[in-house]
Amino acid sequence: MKKIATLFLAAAMSLLSVSASAEPWREGEFRGTVILTVTGNVDMPTRGPSSDAVDKFFSYNDLSFDSAAQFDVATLQALPQVQVKADFPKDGPVYTFEGPLLADVLRAAGATGETVTIRALDGYAVEMPMSEAIEKGAVVALKRDGIPFAIGDFGPTHVVFPRAERMDLSSMNDDWWVWSIYNIQVE
Repeated sequence: MKKIATLFLAAAMSLLSVSASAEPWREGEFRGTVILTVTGNVDMPTRGPSSDAVDKFFSYNDLSFDSAAQFDVATLQALPQVQVKADFPKDGPVYTFEGPLLADVLRAAGATGETVTIRALDGYAVEMPMSEAIEKGAVVALKRDGIPFAIGDFGPTHVVFPRAERMDLSSMNDDWWVWSIYNIQVE
């Protein structure tokens, strides 16, 4: 009997280690509060449809969806991280921003399409061609100079571009530099 119990315990521990190493956005098991929801053409959703009864913020902003990919800080940090240098606002001080490339966030969500609309908590939204945002090196920044963003200081996430590192971006204005983002809609 003791041998069976030991085998059962070993099997259970093996299963736990497999589930602990699984990508959390695939399992729908988040370690923290969801801070970014990717909607629209998403082939790897982690949640079902929006609900007017539960998703009050989405409803307030006239955003509904059939399925979505959700990300908390840990799932965004589990993606490959990049550091880019950029001035924000334009012609201001240069900072080091850190987070995953927009391309990697979209890939993790299985998102495909022609455009992305990035929405901020304050209602600001901008639509841009997905290919151009990716080509320009868009980053979903989680930190500036090593300090995580918070709500109230451009957080929880901020889309930035490597303007200080690329001459072709030196004249780029700040229109696409959306801060306090909570949603990326892909069409």
